[in-house]
Amino acid sequence: MSRLQHISLLKVIGDDIMRLKGLMLLSVLLLITAMSVVYLSHLNRELMAEREVLLQQRDALDVEWRHLVIEQTALAEHNRIEQLAQRNLSMQRPDDKQEVLVPWR
Repeated sequence: MSRLQHISLLKVIGDDIMRLKGLMLLSVLLLITAMSVVYLSHLNRELMAEREVLLQQRDALDVEWRHLVIEQTALAEHNRIEQLAQRNLSMQRPDDKQEVLVPWR
């Protein structure tokens, strides 16, 4: 091919591009949109996976909280406190004769 044929071929390609620039623009926009959809789908899947992990952590903390509430309730029962006071501190309930009422003004 001669140099003149190369220039002629480049001119034909340039003319086609100029004539179809709207189509080229739409093709580029379509490609950008398609890549955006793929990227956003990927981000959505990552966020859903993170959400599942956080929900599992929340459930584990909820179970631990319930166990702690049950333990606190068991440790704060009156009869347990009374038994500890009697056993460890040698305390006992006062008799009626030992009770002292403080007068109210």
